[in-house]
Amino acid sequence: MTTAVLNVKITAELKEHLRHYAESNNETLSAATERLLQLAFESAEEAGVSEEDVDSQHTEEEVTPLTPKEIKALRKFLKKKK
Repeated sequence: MTTAVLNVKITAELKEHLRHYAESNNETLSAATERLLQLAFESAEEAGVSEEDVDSQHTEEEVTPLTPKEIKALRKFLKKKK
């Protein structure tokens, strides 16, 4: 299993609640967060929640390749940074 970093913005109250939860279960903040997220996904699957229910705003981005003109402008921009 590989790990990845996830940075999220949450309220200070939720972070404190999560910290207390982790401490009471003798877990790290990271381990508690991962476990709770996994439980949430499992519960959603059991409840029959679909991707459509979760992403009701259809926020998935379309990826289009850069045009030659955009690539040239990007190279010019990067050159200026050096």
